[in-house]
Amino acid sequence: MPDAPASPAAPARRVAVVGGGLAGLVAADRLLSAGLRVTVFEKFPEAGGLVGTFSVGGETLERFYHHLFTSDSHYVSLAGELGLASEIEWLPSRMGFYSNGLLYPFGTPASLLGFSPLGVKGRAELVLSTLRLRAIRDWRALEGETAVGWLRKNGYARVLDVVWGPLLSQKYGRRAEEVGLVWLWGKIALRTRSRDRTGLGERLGYMRGSFGRVTDALLSRIGALGGEVRPARPVKVAARRDGKWAVDFRGGSETFDLVLSTVAIPELLRIAPDLPDETRARWGTISYAHALCPVLVLDRPLTPYYWTNVGDAAMPFGGFIEHTNYVAPSRYDGRHVVYLSDYVLPDDPKWTMPDRDLWELYLPAVSRLAPSFDGARVLERHLFRAEYAQPIVGTHYSRVLPPVRTGVPGLYSAAMAQVYPEDRGQNYAVKIAREAATALLEDLG
Repeated sequence: MPDAPASPAAPARRVAVVGGGLAGLVAADRLLSAGLRVTVFEKFPEAGGLVGTFSVGGETLERFYHHLFTSDSHYVSLAGELGLASEIEWLPSRMGFYSNGLLYPFGTPASLLGFSPLGVKGRAELVLSTLRLRAIRDWRALEGETAVGWLRKNGYARVLDVVWGPLLSQKYGRRAEEVGLVWLWGKIALRTRSRDRTGLGERLGYMRGSFGRVTDALLSRIGALGGEVRPARPVKVAARRDGKWAVDFRGGSETFDLVLSTVAIPELLRIAPDLPDETRARWGTISYAHALCPVLVLDRPLTPYYWTNVGDAAMPFGGFIEHTNYVAPSRYDGRHVVYLSDYVLPDDPKWTMPDRDLWELYLPAVSRLAPSFDGARVLERHLFRAEYAQPIVGTHYSRVLPPVRTGVPGLYSAAMAQVYPEDRGQNYAVKIAREAATALLEDLG
C-alpha cells in the first residue's frame, strides 16, 4: 500500500512583543530563532529604548549615559552572539564627589583619605559599612530594612548625611527613606566587583561606536529571521478573545497566539485587562522615577572625572557624567560630552517643565560644580526624557515582584522592575528578556 500522505505542518505560533527596547529585541531574537513568528510593537519612532542614539561630531552616542561593569556577563555574551564582543573596550575610569561646594576625587582608598567632608569618623563608617555589606551573600536577609534605617541603626550617621542620604534624595526625592537595603547592597557589591586587581581603579566597558550597534545588529537579525519591528505603533490593548490575543495598536488590530510584554509594569497594567484584580492590586504598588538627561557638548573638559556623584540635595541633578573623560574626545571630532543625571518622581513639576526652563536650572548648577564652565563654550545642548526609568524598590519587594509568567495563559512580562535583587541596566534587560523567552518556549513544549 502507498504511504499515507504526510500531515501538513502546523503554522508557527505568532507572538506579539510589546516594546522595542533592548529587552524586546532580545526576546524577539530568541523567539524567532526557535521558529516562532514575531512582531515587535514600539511606541516611539525608532527601536532601542534607553539605548537610542544621536550624533556628536559625526560619531554615534547614546542619548542616556551607558557603560558596562565587568560582571555584566549576559550583555557580553549577547555581544558575542552578534560578533561584537571584541568591540567592547574595558577602560579605566575616575570618580569624583561634589560636596559642600567642592569637588573631590572619590572611590579609591587614597581618595578616601583626602575626602574631608566625612571626617575621620565618617571615613571609618564608610569603610566599615561597605565591608559589612560586601560580606553578606544572601540578599534575602536584608529585605526587611530600608537603606536609611540600616545606616542609622548601625551608627553610620555621618556617611548617611554626607554620602548616601544626598544621593538617595537626588534619585528618589521624598521616597528616599523607603528604598530598601537590598538596593544599597547591590550598588556596593556591583561597584566593588568592577575594581581592577590593584584595588585603585575601576574598569568599565564601552562599545566602539556606541551600544546602538547591538540594537542595529539585533534589528538586522530579526529582519533576516522573518520578524517584523513596527515603530510608532503603541499598543493600546492586548486582550484574550476566543483563545487568542487581540492586540489593538495605533493604526490597527491583529490576532496573536501569545504576548510578551517588555514595557514598564504600569503600562502592562493599562494594556492587559485580563490580569486578575489581585495581581493588579499587588503590581499596582510598584512605582518608578522618571529620568531627565540633559547633554552638553563643549569644546573643552570641565572636570578630571568620568562620573561625579553630586552629594548636595539642593543641586538640580544627582550625577555629572563627563563621557569624554572615559572615551577619548577624538572619537567625537574633539568635542567633549557631559551628561547630567536627574531623576524625578512622576508628580515633580520638573517632569513637565519646558526645556528652556530646565536649562535655567541646570546651567547655573553646572557653573557651581565646574567654575571653569562658560556658556559660550557650549557647542550643542540636548535634553532627553524617559518615563519609568528607575523602579523604586522598597522593603520586602520580593512579595510584589512580578514573575515572567504573569498567571494569564499566553501573557509574559520582562520589565526592569523584574530584575530584583539587581538594579536596572543593559545587562539585566538581556537577562530578563532571555528568561521570559525561555519560559514562553518551555510552555510551548
